[in-house]
Amino acid sequence: MIDKPVSVPVDKGEWIFKEGDPGDGLYLIRSGLVQIIKQSGDSKITLATLSKDEVFGEIAIFSDKPRMAGAIALVNSDLTMVPKQFIRGKFDASDPYFQIGLKSLFAYL
Repeated sequence: MIDKPVSVPVDKGEWIFKEGDPGDGLYLIRSGLVQIIKQSGDSKITLATLSKDEVFGEIAIFSDKPRMAGAIALVNSDLTMVPKQFIRGKFDASDPYFQIGLKSLFAYL
């Protein structure tokens, strides 16, 4: 189990995670392009196309639910994966009022 942020190189066309996968952490794009895709019947809907310095996969950190969409690299990309337990450890050590506010925010996502 990974307990600190790690570099993750991904090749063009490689799935970073798929819809329904467990939410193991969030990702920061260091370089490249990533497409967020939601399956709808036989169709795939593009929810977002993300690039350098953007973050994705963050909803899974506090929801404890499977991934709501998939993420695929559109070009060779370098990502940083920040594990759920790393973020949760920082969160648990934070100010209780901050925790309440953030939990309320994520309840609406």
